[in-house]
Amino acid sequence: MTLKWFDATEAVKFGNSLADFFIERIPLPREQKPELKKGKNLHKQFEVVDKMLVQAEQFKARGTLNVYKKAKLAGALKSRLSDAGYDAKLVDEVTLGIIKIL
Repeated sequence: MTLKWFDATEAVKFGNSLADFFIERIPLPREQKPELKKGKNLHKQFEVVDKMLVQAEQFKARGTLNVYKKAKLAGALKSRLSDAGYDAKLVDEVTLGIIKIL
């Protein structure tokens, strides 16, 4: 039972899939530093994050996540978005929003 508590494979996989979902739908502009955009782009970002929150609720419904698994999920999401070049503030806000749902 103890080993199952530390098996965060599914959580990490889900965190990476959430990041990929965001990256595919909100591509980075090549010549600008990526950050929150205003107007239509901001609306699109909110729509994508809303869809991510729904996915997080569905993932949560499949089983309980302990503190360790939540941390691993958040780390995977944050790491992948940061590595992709997204603004640190945006990455933190998205990650925090997902963790609050879980």
